[in-house]
Amino acid sequence: MELFATGFNAWRQLQFDNEKNTSNEPRDLESFQSILKDDFISRPCSLLSCTFVKTTSGIRNAGFIEDIPENLKEKLLLSIAAIAWNGTIAEYDGHDTIYQYPSIGTRERQEFSGMGKIIQLVAYETGFVALSDDGHVWTWGDERYSACLGRPATYSSPAGRPSLVEDLEDLPTGKIQKISAAGYLVLALTDGCDLYAWGGRPGQKALLEDISSSPIPVVVEESDIVDCGVGESHIIVLSSEGHVYVIGDNGNGQLGLPDSEASSWTKVPLNLEAGQMICSVEAGRSASFILAKYQIP
Repeated sequence: MELFATGFNAWRQLQFDNEKNTSNEPRDLESFQSILKDDFISRPCSLLSCTFVKTTSGIRNAGFIEDIPENLKEKLLLSIAAIAWNGTIAEYDGHDTIYQYPSIGTRERQEFSGMGKIIQLVAYETGFVALSDDGHVWTWGDERYSACLGRPATYSSPAGRPSLVEDLEDLPTGKIQKISAAGYLVLALTDGCDLYAWGGRPGQKALLEDISSSPIPVVVEESDIVDCGVGESHIIVLSSEGHVYVIGDNGNGQLGLPDSEASSWTKVPLNLEAGQMICSVEAGRSASFILAKYQIP
């Protein structure tokens, strides 16, 4: 497998061979470049100053490694823990409870249960989104940014406690099978390869037209979408045809394009080796990742 990346690299978080490059000033990557090869590479977890993945030899780290316990790293890589950009942490216990902590290393916590088996837990700037194995999506966070909840904040369903996003129930193309979140935007992908989005905040330029506090379908060049990732101000998606499309800000090269931004969905030119196929995409705050593998003849 091979991991490609582009974008923000101030802490060498896109360089897994840091020991070979300590004499050079780190520079952002302006196009997708290969940063790691291994027989197995997990979906990367990208935080502000570091990136880590799981490989055949264990967890590999790049950049300035934040003070994150190994067991939390494992959960972050499994997408059953998440760190919001305000420092809050949510962690699924593997049974029926999500614990929320104000920061790493604190014992004070809130407990949320009753959501069933959680298969994915992600964070945006000021809150969290959880996906249960039966396709239900739950959101909670700062009520000042209620558009990210995708649901009304009411007395019975307050912003600060997980509540169901009812607009994602009984969708035409099946239940939700993947969620992604960052900044003030949340994405949800159905079994039938339809993409939905919601969020935004006052004073911030919207990444997508008609984005609101209710989930809306997102059309990407009339393609079925099989994977997605969202950063602070950009989105990357993978189509069923194996094409990668991006939209948003490109100030740090996170789109892998020569332009400073993409105001509409733009196909990324890629030069993969013969026999390689893209199996997933991911986004960091100002970076993008593509994971490719070799097709078996």
